[in-house]
Amino acid sequence: MADEPIPLREVRVRLVRPDEEPRFNALLREHHYLGFRKFCGRRLRHVAVLGERWLALLGWHAAALHCAARERWIGWHSFQRRQRLFLVVNNSRFLLLPDAAGTPHLASRVLGLSLRRLPGDWLARHGHAILLAESFVDPRRFAGTCYRAANWLEIGRTRGFERVRGRARGYVEHGHPKRVFVYPLRRDARQQLAASEPRPEWLPWRPRILLTTAQMLSLRDFLRCQPDSRARRGKRYPWPALLTIVLAARLAGSTSLTEMSQFGRALEQSMLRDLGIPRRSTGRYHAPGISTLHYALKGIDMETLEDLLAEWTHTQVPDDELLAIDGASLCGSEEHDVPGDGIVCAESPFSTSSRRAVSSPAW
Repeated sequence: MADEPIPLREVRVRLVRPDEEPRFNALLREHHYLGFRKFCGRRLRHVAVLGERWLALLGWHAAALHCAARERWIGWHSFQRRQRLFLVVNNSRFLLLPDAAGTPHLASRVLGLSLRRLPGDWLARHGHAILLAESFVDPRRFAGTCYRAANWLEIGRTRGFERVRGRARGYVEHGHPKRVFVYPLRRDARQQLAASEPRPEWLPWRPRILLTTAQMLSLRDFLRCQPDSRARRGKRYPWPALLTIVLAARLAGSTSLTEMSQFGRALEQSMLRDLGIPRRSTGRYHAPGISTLHYALKGIDMETLEDLLAEWTHTQVPDDELLAIDGASLCGSEEHDVPGDGIVCAESPFSTSSRRAVSSPAW
């Protein structure tokens, strides 16, 4: 089969079905030079097929947190990057399977087909549009020919650092910069990403319900009876204060640990102080980070917490109004080291319509 020519016009790209993901992952681990452990954050798997035959694999996930060449090309500042990074996706894995690797023009054909599907598939899977695709190519191994043939733009090189877990700064220099390629998924993607004001349709994190200071403190007091599920050591944050930030962030529209952490960081210092967050040696109050939220929520009794929230809600909402929180698993509770969408919290009166539902994945 490897010697048979592959008719490029008959090649198709489709989403990998859930039952096919183990095969997809195993092939990446076996044949890709970087191997494979997991995709970070929001992700999408594409496979190129000829009938039932797999030809190539493409993995898309959340964009790199920092990339100086990309930032210069877009022309956005740091706040815009934090707020809009979820509009960029990264092609972190692209693999032509061994029996198809020698086919001329197959790689650029597959890239083009995947890019045509990518915006629609991402919108259907994750609920928001994307504007830009990026990829990093190691010049020691590849020339990036297939990306250029698929009309990607080479915009510079990385600085030659990689992220390393367990180090204080998180990054170490390896001395091998990679080529940076981008592909605008809309003609004006560059202008939109650097626009002075974000478009409302970009904002899946748009606040739903924002609590006042008094309501935050009332919720904290209501949660004092919730048993602490954490281990004895390492309890930096009071349990009621931590749960209050989690629930307030969820009511505001947060759907991931990253968003909840950003929600907490956006709270005023006076709010963190009143909640009981301890003050650091710098004199400032720091909200819990992603790791703290991850380990806190692993062993929590969510049914009891939901009952408490419902009971507290009835003290805030008239009897003829309803607040519903649905869902089964918290986005990011397993893979939580990825940049999120960004949340800005501002005080606003607690109000609901005659029926308000928060129905995106909640817990």
